[in-house]
Amino acid sequence: MTKPLVALAISELIFQTRISGSLTAAGYDVILADDGDSLTDVLARSPAAVIVDLQGQDIDALGLIARARKDGIPVLAYGRHTRANELRQAREAGAALAVTRSQLVEELPDLVKTVLGGEPSSVPGDT
Repeated sequence: MTKPLVALAISELIFQTRISGSLTAAGYDVILADDGDSLTDVLARSPAAVIVDLQGQDIDALGLIARARKDGIPVLAYGRHTRANELRQAREAGAALAVTRSQLVEELPDLVKTVLGGEPSSVPGDT
């Protein structure tokens, strides 16, 4: 059985490693994208989902969300709880879910499953 491919658009190396490790342990293949050029290459591989940091350096998060949505790739966006406006903008741009960074860490496998169309989870804060 092929593992679902999840693309990470996270520029912070330590957090990227943490999320990648959690996804791998949960049974996903992971591909990393950290700038505009590699994002284009990653989307061309048709990942099952993309996780994007709304405050990532060298990443046009809202542009990525719009491109992925156009290609039918669901996006799980995350950002700081103090920047609720950015979470709202991500939802408006087409993110399947937009959550706080702490929620991403606490609920990562369940959130990815939800984005991929699995059993819906209770996702506080994503209203």
